[in-house]
Amino acid sequence: GLQQKVYDELSESLKNIGAKKGAAVAIDPRNGAVLALVSYPSYDDNLFSGGISQEGYNKIINDPSQPLFNRAISAKYPTGSTIKPFEASAALQENLISPDKQINDIGYILVKSQYDPSTVYKYGGIKAHGWVDMKKAIAVSSNIYFYTVGGGYGDQQGLGPTRIKKYLSLFGWDQKTGIDLPNEFSGFIPDPAWKKASKGQGWWDGDTYNLAIGQSDLQTTPLQVALAYSAIANGGTLYKPQIVNKIIDGTGPSAKTVQEFSPEIIRSGFIDPQNLQIVREGMRDGVTQPYGLSKYLNDLPVSVAAKTGTAEIGYQNRFNVWSSVFAPYDNPEIVLVVTVENVQGLGAVTLPVAHDVLQWYFSKK
Repeated sequence: GLQQKVYDELSESLKNIGAKKGAAVAIDPRNGAVLALVSYPSYDDNLFSGGISQEGYNKIINDPSQPLFNRAISAKYPTGSTIKPFEASAALQENLISPDKQINDIGYILVKSQYDPSTVYKYGGIKAHGWVDMKKAIAVSSNIYFYTVGGGYGDQQGLGPTRIKKYLSLFGWDQKTGIDLPNEFSGFIPDPAWKKASKGQGWWDGDTYNLAIGQSDLQTTPLQVALAYSAIANGGTLYKPQIVNKIIDGTGPSAKTVQEFSPEIIRSGFIDPQNLQIVREGMRDGVTQPYGLSKYLNDLPVSVAAKTGTAEIGYQNRFNVWSSVFAPYDNPEIVLVVTVENVQGLGAVTLPVAHDVLQWYFSKK
């Protein structure tokens, strides 16, 4: 039922805005169980069960929207601001910044070239947010705060590319999750050595600032993002995702369990629980506070925490849009990540999907 609901809501949202492709993943953060795994557009499995006609097969494989391509586990996406809770976790773990320190978000930062001080680069946000601490910076998705934490600015030291990569790797963004499905993409986190080897170029401050807000050459899958948010939701454990619960032989009362699968931990304890709690509170403020970018979710029957993301994709006014949500806030049992490709403008695309799916999910319980 959840699988069908997620697919239907994602399909409706895409049709409403004229988008063609998207994906969604729902995970139980308590054990890594995959509750739903949706790639849009999809295809009818029944076409294959009795032997598909050549005409039917040609129609599927020649569809430019690639229905046979599993975007949930194989697509390569930049995350945009979806990265920010993980960056905040890293900064706290490294004792780089107090969560209470206020940074003045005036809408941009100005950075002098280290080679030519007369050249000044401007890195902007969507709008100025004024003074923000870590929790508010997560709730309003302040680019300026995370430029500062990621790349350093003024008197505030930044994580830098090596530490950003270290923590994103701990959250699983550059290795296959091991899900029991084929053709999973491993993810990719850029760093100075890679840029030198692949492009023959040095790593500039701008590369760090772009990485700090989930741009640059970063590539992840919706599944990796869902598992990483599960680790935030559950207090710091990264689970292996599992589709199969058990294998049984026979039906009805005579059915016998052949094999049962237990939860598998990839790693745990890499972020202190008190640091993750601050990040969770920032995501909760994103829903409950008037300034929060996810306040659309605040009328749900359970308390939720959320983070949105919008990633530039190289085309003017075109973006990949993300929403990442967990609920109930105090004892999470579902993490839902939704992404839509190639959206025109900065509209609310994925939040309505998350809202209506969670409304249905918790009304059924």
